[in-house]
Amino acid sequence: MAAVTTTKVTDVINPQVMGDMIEAKIAAQNKLIPYAKVDDSLEGVPGDTKTVPMWKYVGDAEDFDPETAADTDAEMKTAKLTASSTTFKIKCAGKSVSILQTAINSGLGNPIGQAETQLAKAINGKIDSDLLAAAYTATTTSGDGTAAIGYKGVVDAVCKFEDEEDGVEKVMFIHPTMEADLLKDPDFLSADKFTAGVAVNGAIGKIAGCWVKKSAKVKLSSTFYECPIIKMEPDNAETEYTEDELPALTIFLKKETQVDHEWFPKKQRHDVTATKYYGCALTNDAKVVIAKFKKPTIA
Repeated sequence: MAAVTTTKVTDVINPQVMGDMIEAKIAAQNKLIPYAKVDDSLEGVPGDTKTVPMWKYVGDAEDFDPETAADTDAEMKTAKLTASSTTFKIKCAGKSVSILQTAINSGLGNPIGQAETQLAKAINGKIDSDLLAAAYTATTTSGDGTAAIGYKGVVDAVCKFEDEEDGVEKVMFIHPTMEADLLKDPDFLSADKFTAGVAVNGAIGKIAGCWVKKSAKVKLSSTFYECPIIKMEPDNAETEYTEDELPALTIFLKKETQVDHEWFPKKQRHDVTATKYYGCALTNDAKVVIAKFKKPTIA
């Protein structure tokens, strides 16, 4: 006699598998995560706050003559190490969806897959919003919002970084309605002009050394858009980020995306909830410039 195979609820909705899939979609689809460092030092340890030190430069070295010092008992001047610190708090972001058993039984579409997609989109959108909000706390701005986006305005903004090295990659976020003005600019290089694999993922092109990506979440202030320009890498490309040089944006991760499933038999309903514990912060004010460009007139 053939064995009877029973399909269980856990075969239909597996929270662990769904959580892994959602996490993968977040990493692949998020617009700002690639430009933020993920700090997971709070994972698995008590506490929901993170204090980040910001060390001040002690200044260049000074000339010192040991022979003269031997005769005069002179010593090198000592510099005081000073630092400021900022404390960031972890929060929970979550979204829940309900799926009736009748929807699963119908065989129409893929309600489980759709729930996974929608939850990933919801968490993804929240992280994007939080990273942008953190970027907007930057203190360096460029332009007064009276000129349309173009080469000159982007150059003026990029010069605010006062880079000592050439070729430091940057990315600028614009509102989708601004794309037409850029495409008409002779100094704009569209993504199709670059060799495959060279352009930043999702970028529409490059202008004045900045890769350009679109986001409908770019802030509109009455008559102009505020476009964040973010330095994408350490000033010294041969080094990793350290306490001496923090990244522009940091995600302080407390707990990866977790999916929980509840079954309510009296209602024949599945509730699937995704949560993520993290905090987003501007950790290096010198690596973000907010460029202000006039809101385009849509014909």
